[in-house]
Amino acid sequence: MIETPVTIRNLMGLHARAANMLAHRSSQFTSVIELEDPTTARRSDAKSIIQLLMMAAGKDTKLILRIHGEDQDQASKVLKELFNSGFGEPCG
Repeated sequence: MIETPVTIRNLMGLHARAANMLAHRSSQFTSVIELEDPTTARRSDAKSIIQLLMMAAGKDTKLILRIHGEDQDQASKVLKELFNSGFGEPCG
C-alpha cells in the first residue's frame, strides 16, 4: 500500500471537472484508490465522481491518497502529478 499526502492546489478545489478528471484517471488502474480527509477521517473512492464531490475539498485542502494493488506504483505517480498540476487549472 502506498500512502501519500496530497494538496488541492487549484483555485476551484475538487469541483465537477477536477473530480471527473481524477475519477477517470483513477479508473484506468486496477488498484483500489481512496482519498482520506485526515481532519474528518472520511474516506472516498477516487473512482467515484459522486464520492469525490461530496468531499467538498477546496483549495489548499490536505488529503491522503491511498493506493493498494498490483499497479499501485504507476497509479501513485500519475495521480500525484495530477494533484501537483492543479488538475490543469489555475493555482493562485
